[in-house]
Amino acid sequence: MNKCPYCNTTYNEILQTGFVGCAHCYEEIEPLKEAVEKMYNGKKHKGKRVKNGNI
Repeated sequence: MNKCPYCNTTYNEILQTGFVGCAHCYEEIEPLKEAVEKMYNGKKHKGKRVKNGNI
């Protein structure tokens, strides 16, 4: 799919503006999903890690 069903942003709009419409776009727009996977080699963001157990 080249259009997000949640925010109606298209892949072409993302290419033209450089902005993603919503968080769902990364999973719903196949060419964007493939590009992100290729850029990060399948790595997933796990959040920040606290050093020394201090918050």
